[in-house]
Amino acid sequence: MLESLTERPLTAVVVAGAPSPGKRNVADPLSPANSSRPDPAGTPRVIADRYQILRLLGEGASARTLLCSDLRENRRVAIKELHLARLGDWKHLELFEREARTLSKLDHPGIPKVFAFFEGEGDAATFYLVQEFIEGQSLQQRMDSGPLPGRKEVLDLTLGLLDVLEYLHGRVPPVIHRDLKPSNVLLRPGGTPALVDFGGVNLGWQPAGATRTTVVGTFGYMAPEQLVGQGGPGSDLYSLGATLLHVVTGRPPSDFPFDGGRIEVPDNLPVDPPLRRLIAALLHPAPRDRPQTAETARRILTEPAQERSTSVSHHRVVVPAPAPTPPRSLLGIAGEPRFVDMADPPRDPGGELRDVYRNLMHPLFPARRAWSGLEHLLWLGISGATAVVTLGGITAAYAWGVKKRRREYDDLFRNGRFTVGTIRAAVPTGGIYAVVRYEFEADGVYHVGSMRCAQEMTRYWGPGDVVSVLYDPEEPTRSCIVYR
Repeated sequence: MLESLTERPLTAVVVAGAPSPGKRNVADPLSPANSSRPDPAGTPRVIADRYQILRLLGEGASARTLLCSDLRENRRVAIKELHLARLGDWKHLELFEREARTLSKLDHPGIPKVFAFFEGEGDAATFYLVQEFIEGQSLQQRMDSGPLPGRKEVLDLTLGLLDVLEYLHGRVPPVIHRDLKPSNVLLRPGGTPALVDFGGVNLGWQPAGATRTTVVGTFGYMAPEQLVGQGGPGSDLYSLGATLLHVVTGRPPSDFPFDGGRIEVPDNLPVDPPLRRLIAALLHPAPRDRPQTAETARRILTEPAQERSTSVSHHRVVVPAPAPTPPRSLLGIAGEPRFVDMADPPRDPGGELRDVYRNLMHPLFPARRAWSGLEHLLWLGISGATAVVTLGGITAAYAWGVKKRRREYDDLFRNGRFTVGTIRAAVPTGGIYAVVRYEFEADGVYHVGSMRCAQEMTRYWGPGDVVSVLYDPEEPTRSCIVYR
């Protein structure tokens, strides 16, 4: 009997007589060797008295995908079939269940819909995930069967995939695909891309102390941090960069030199300069040096270069080199706030993170940030003039505020734990400040924090953006965003 995804949880239960992972019962009519063949009477096999198998779409090490006809809804569906007898590792069953449950909560035109998830009947344990069948060829097939996509097609593809990633990474907690590559991108008849095969999907904000030993991804397209079982939104963006490099050159990323510790992106890619800059930015080996969100990546692609700041070198890289210094202004260095990877405590406010600490103490005057239209200079002038008129009253008030922030943040900066959070809202207060609300995980529990910052920072931060968070492990509600 068919059961919907929300009606019955999948549990891995080992019963007497059930096949163990890695073994295959060839005589079993439900085994991979026989499950799509017609019965002796020549009638095509029907799953759960509803889904008639039409043909095999693809097959992997532990599961395969079948094109079926839904006899009740009169539509074609794609069914992912997992046989317990084929498992070489119980982890495959966990990933299969995670894929089903994650997809059931997503609703985006660039992601296949899930209709049902159930366990088959019979002696052999078999699990089925029924999804929308997307008409069209994969991006890999498109490149193999014809000329390379043109500039307009590549631009539309890039924006479409960025839209999908922005949706996934904006979930709470973020959804990480971990295996974006040309064969996992389907092109609908109108050319709109759809991201498929969520078999390696993972959720962000893992509980503290959780082990991450599972390596998921495809070499060449996989971000370096995934090789050690780590991964986040930046990992998907790296895979997007590798995919785009393959699309515009016709060569897989593994064909490019890697002697300098990163893929050496040619400086003569046959694309417009914004896309060339984006690919180079996405392929930085260090997550902190990549665009932190899909929205940031989109701005690199769509905004004029002089209105955008990026720390990416646009030239051919032979050896790792420090990022070039952004243009200086009278009041610091212009640039977008960057993700900060805080080392284990204790931390020295006067050490390498002194600029991060300074931003906590002086939120109105962020280090390395020039306000647009000389706003920063204007406020400095107004503050100085007012301080003179009030005989130093403004200066005293500001000094009192700094002292208060030191009491509030000093211990947190020195000894707080570091995690990753997501912004929920950035709300101007009507003055020169804004309140940023964010959500983060600490020891398996989600918390909501808030922090006051300069209103100008809301132009950089928006709902769904990933930020660095410091929190007090004994009182997680004491927290703050840290950035440079």
